[in-house]
Amino acid sequence: MSDEKSNFGESVSFIKGETIYAQGSESAGVYMIMEGQIDVWRTDGEQAYHIASLGDGELLGEVSVIERRQHSVTAKASEPTIALFIDAKAFRRSFADPLVRHVVNTLAARLRSSYAAANAAKNISEQNLAAPKSDNPTIEGASRMVADKFLSFVEVTEFPFLVGNITTTEKHCILNPSSLKVPLSGAHELSDNHFEIIRRSGEIYIRDLGSSHGTLVNSLALSKYGAVATAKLLPGKNEIVAGGAESPVRFTVTIP
Repeated sequence: MSDEKSNFGESVSFIKGETIYAQGSESAGVYMIMEGQIDVWRTDGEQAYHIASLGDGELLGEVSVIERRQHSVTAKASEPTIALFIDAKAFRRSFADPLVRHVVNTLAARLRSSYAAANAAKNISEQNLAAPKSDNPTIEGASRMVADKFLSFVEVTEFPFLVGNITTTEKHCILNPSSLKVPLSGAHELSDNHFEIIRRSGEIYIRDLGSSHGTLVNSLALSKYGAVATAKLLPGKNEIVAGGAESPVRFTVTIP
C-alpha cells in the first residue's frame, strides 16, 4: 500500500490481491474507492463467503466506524485500486448534527440486521435463495484455505473447464479461459488435474479426472475409476470438495 495526504483525506493505493483490512481487526477509518475494485468476504469458521464487489465511488468500512466495532468482513483489492482514506474520528465528526447522526446510526443498524437476515436465510435454503453473480456458472473458494487464493469469483465461459493444484511462487490462482490452477502447496487432497466442469445438452456437470483422493459433489463421491465419475450440478450453489468429507479444499460452483 502507498499513500499521499491531502486536505480531504489520504490517498492510498493497493496492489492486486492486497488485503485492505481483515475480519475482526480494529477499524481505523473509511475508504472511498476512486478507481479499481474491492471484494468483500466473510468467514465463518473454515467457510468463506463472497459478500460483494465494490467499485468507483463506493464507501468501504463506514459501518464499523459508525458503530465503533471491529470489522465484520475482510476486504481485498481484486485489481489495482486507489481510494481516499478518511480517519475514523474525522469521519464521525462530519456527523455532528444529531438528526444526521440518528439517520446514519439507524442505517448502520439496518445493515447489521441485513447480515443476520442473510445468514438465517442461507441456513434455511442457501441454494434456492442465492442470487446469481453472473449469467455464467461461477466458481469460488468455500473454505478459508481456498478463498484466500481467489481475488474474486471466477466466471466459467469455456467448457471443459479444468480445476487443479499447481506448484508456483504465485500467491493467487492462475486463471486461463479453460482452466483454474490453485497454488495449494502441501494440500495433497487437490491433484494437479483434479476435476473439470463440463456442459452436456445445456446442463452443467462435474467430472473427476482420476484424482488421487476423489471428488465430492453435494456429498456424492466421484472417481474416474469408480462407479460414478460425473455429477449434474443443481441451480444455485453446489459444494465441491477435493478429497473426502474432512478435506479443507472446498469450492462453491454457482449455477444461475
